[in-house]
Amino acid sequence: MGRSPFDPVAADYDAGRPSYPDALFAAIEEAARPLRGAVVLDVGAGTGIATRQLAARGARTVPIDFGELMLGRARARSPRLTCLQADGNALPIRSGSVDLTCFAQSWHWFDQHEASQEVARVLRPGGCWAAWWSHAWADGEVWFDTYQEVMEAACPGYRQHHRDPDWSEEGIASTGLFEPGVRTVVPWTREVDTATWLAEERSKSYIAQLAPPVRDRLLRRIGELLVTHFPGTPMIVPYRTRMWLALRR
Repeated sequence: MGRSPFDPVAADYDAGRPSYPDALFAAIEEAARPLRGAVVLDVGAGTGIATRQLAARGARTVPIDFGELMLGRARARSPRLTCLQADGNALPIRSGSVDLTCFAQSWHWFDQHEASQEVARVLRPGGCWAAWWSHAWADGEVWFDTYQEVMEAACPGYRQHHRDPDWSEEGIASTGLFEPGVRTVVPWTREVDTATWLAEERSKSYIAQLAPPVRDRLLRRIGELLVTHFPGTPMIVPYRTRMWLALRR
């Protein structure tokens, strides 16, 4: 098990990443089952953002990540958490013992075949797999369109269309062990200050992996852009959280 690419930026991840909209969890409950009392794995849990939200709704949630420093942040926020440092492609969980597996911003980091087989193994019949991603969706706003251009020019691993892939047929469907997938899109609005936005930028893998001079220039450029368009005012940014969900046969 290698080192998490997010461990070096765990502090910025913890400070900058947003939580998820309440409507997302309502959609899970409508499609699957109530979260209260459910046994939930939060795989690729990072600093425990989704873990805490699931636990607040009464779920018995276990965060799993192979980032030691990321899980350390999760424990610091919730000292009673039982965290597992493990690879989501080989879950150290008893077969048929889980009601829900969640992959918040993380499904694309796993081997689609191996992780899908593991999800199918640990879920009870009727259990649920859910994977979701939140993205800023302020297309057409001058600052955001400029931001996208700056990002694409500086980051070889970044393209705006990466927000668009359909994960419903990836891995999970190929197992033949799940009902047809369901997609849900939850629009919401985030109010955030520029310092928090920049912390989130520093936590992104495709920025963190840049050579330091390139990374520093990019972050300065983003900071200048934000100061120009949000001079001493909070940013009000439209978001979309897109979720794919499937029930275990």
